[in-house]
Amino acid sequence: MSLAKGLEYDTVLVIEPARIVAAEGRGLQRLYVALTRAVSALHVLHADPLPEPLLAQSAAV
Repeated sequence: MSLAKGLEYDTVLVIEPARIVAAEGRGLQRLYVALTRAVSALHVLHADPLPEPLLAQSAAV
């Protein structure tokens, strides 16, 4: 994911964000980078529960 830092894409698809967070110590930062690369559309697909920071954010919206 570090190769995408600084890049933008028309559409971004993030699959299983909880697994991205759990994969490494900097998982939450990696997820942030993935979520902030979309210019026009962001799609998040998940079967596992969303990570807590995403749940707190979606409740505030």
